[in-house]
Amino acid sequence: MIRYITGRGGSGTGGLSAHLATLDDDYDVLPIDPAFLQQDIQGQVDSTRRFISLESGNVIANSYGAYLLLLALVDQPRPSIRVLLLSPVLGRAISAKRMLSSRPPREKALQRAISEQRLGMPDHLEIVTGEEDEICDPALARQIGEQMKIPVSILPNEGHMLAASSVERVLNRFLPVRENNL
Repeated sequence: MIRYITGRGGSGTGGLSAHLATLDDDYDVLPIDPAFLQQDIQGQVDSTRRFISLESGNVIANSYGAYLLLLALVDQPRPSIRVLLLSPVLGRAISAKRMLSSRPPREKALQRAISEQRLGMPDHLEIVTGEEDEICDPALARQIGEQMKIPVSILPNEGHMLAASSVERVLNRFLPVRENNL
């Protein structure tokens, strides 16, 4: 079972979603598209929480979708799922190079919940991001990884949009071995 939460503006039919759909017959996607983003932040968190309410399975979340997943875990019971966060939004991002600054909603509340260990921790949770990611600050990813006692992989020469070959290697490691259904 694979569930995928896209990043902001992500598609449920293209890119990584299209690839993941080929890996498991029990696949579903939550696209963080314009219609989804019309909800207020609580509606987004509630929708994400409903989407990940599984008895078991693998959840892959990208960028802002990963941020919503973390918010959805705050003050919740421990889910029996495995979670992979790709280039997750984890807090403020400032890029002088791109003249970009962003602060996601409820940033301080999430940071407090992490420091107070109030996230319903999945059976497995890990972060993968690029060392040149301007949205997911690698230093913040390491810090949060230490706080949550989870593995963090920082991929060299990668930015926010991880290369398809890098994502494929990460997926091959993260997803359970699948038998060929010939």
